[in-house]
Amino acid sequence: MSAAGRRRVERLFWRAGFGALPGEVAALARRDLSSLVSGLLAPLGPELRRAPAPRANGRPIDPVNVAGHDILWWLDRMIRGRHALVERMTLNWHDHFATSNEKVTDARLMLAQYRTLRRHALGTFRGLAHAVLTDPAMQRFLDLANSDRTHPNENFAREFFELFTLGVNNGYTETDVREAARALTGFTSNGAVFGYNPARHDDGVKVIFGRSGRFGPADVVDLAIDHPRHAPFICGKIWRYFTARPCPPATLRRMVSAYRRSGTGLRPVLRIVLTHPALYAGLSEPDQVKPPVVYLAGMLRKAGLPVNFEDWWSLLTDMGQAPFYPPNVNGWDQDEAWLSTSTIRARYQAASQVIRLMRIREGSVPQTQSPAEAIASAMAATGRPWLSAQSRSSVARFARTSVATRDAHWQPEHYWPERQRILRHFLLAGPDAQVC
Repeated sequence: MSAAGRRRVERLFWRAGFGALPGEVAALARRDLSSLVSGLLAPLGPELRRAPAPRANGRPIDPVNVAGHDILWWLDRMIRGRHALVERMTLNWHDHFATSNEKVTDARLMLAQYRTLRRHALGTFRGLAHAVLTDPAMQRFLDLANSDRTHPNENFAREFFELFTLGVNNGYTETDVREAARALTGFTSNGAVFGYNPARHDDGVKVIFGRSGRFGPADVVDLAIDHPRHAPFICGKIWRYFTARPCPPATLRRMVSAYRRSGTGLRPVLRIVLTHPALYAGLSEPDQVKPPVVYLAGMLRKAGLPVNFEDWWSLLTDMGQAPFYPPNVNGWDQDEAWLSTSTIRARYQAASQVIRLMRIREGSVPQTQSPAEAIASAMAATGRPWLSAQSRSSVARFARTSVATRDAHWQPEHYWPERQRILRHFLLAGPDAQVC
C-alpha cells in the first residue's frame, strides 16, 4: 500500500465521513477512487456497526429527557455508523437548515428532524426542501406554524430564500419575501401537534419572482428551486462543505448541469465533488480544519472507544459545535473559525479524556521499550494518523530523549507509561490532528 494511496483514503473519509476505521484503510487503498465514491454514495448493510451502545454514568443514554444526551446520541451514530457519507451529509444539511433546540425546546422534534434530514441526505434537494417545509422543528424554529393570513410571519420565507435556496440578495426582492410569506400561511401547531388549516391560509393571488398565481406553501419551494440562481448557489455550497479550495468555474457548470438534469439529484453532484482532483490536492499539506464533532467522532473511532462519557456534550459545546444547537440560522462558521485559544483548549481536553479512557496504568509499559516501539504502540492505539515530516521528527526526538536520563532506579513505573500517554496525546491533539 503506497503512502499516497493511504493519504487519499484518509482524505476522502475525513471529508466525506468521520475518518476511516484503522482496519479499513489498507483494503480501501487498494480500490480505485470511482469505486470508493460509489460505495459512499450507495452504502449497503446495516446503518450501525455492532459495538457497545452509548452510555452515560453507567446507564443507557436518554436523548429525549436528559440534557446533552441528544448530542451523545448523534455522536454515537457518527462513531458506529457504516454509511459515512449519509451521516456526514445529514450533519451538513443540519448546518444548512440550521435549527436549534434552544428555541424548539423539544428533543423529540429535533430527533425527528434528524431522521428527515438523513432520509433525504443523498436524494433530491427538492424532496429535502419539501420535507423541511413541513418539519415541525423547523416550523417552530422559524415561526412558520401559526402564521395566519391576517398576520403572515416572514421569517421562514426570508431565510428560505436567503440561506436555504438562493443566497443573500441573490435574485429575490422584499416583495417576493412578503408575497411568499402570504403563500406560506395556514400551518398550525398546538403543543406538539402540527397541522394545516386551509381557513387560515391566504388563498389570494400572489406575485413571486414575477409569476402570478394563488400560490400555496409547496409552490414557494418549487418556485425557489426553479429559480435560475438556485442551482449555482446550492452546488457551490455543497462544494464548500468538502474543500476550502475555490470551485473552478467549469466544475461548477458541470455540477449545475448534473443537478438540473437529475431533477435536483444530490448524488450526481457529490460524485463530481468527491472525485475532483482539487479534493486530493496537497495531501501532505491538509487545508481543511476538522469541525469539532468530526474531530471528536473521528478520534473515538480511531481509538476504538464507544460513547461512555457523559461530558462529551459539554466538551463539544466548548469546542464550538454542539449538534442540535447551531448558534443561529446561518449555521456554524467553518475552517479557521473553529480554532481559537478556548476551542483549542477544549480539543486538548477531549484528547486528554481519551487518553484517560485508554487506561495506561503506572508500570504497564516496560522500561525496555525502545523509542521506535513506543512510537509504534502510540500509532497503533490512535489509528495510525497522518503526521507531517516536522511532526515525525518531533515525535522521534521526544520518544528518544524523554526517558534518556531515566534508569531502573528512577521511577520506571511512571516515566515509560507517561511517555506513551504524551505520544498518544500528541497524535490525537497535535497540529496535524486538527486538519484533514
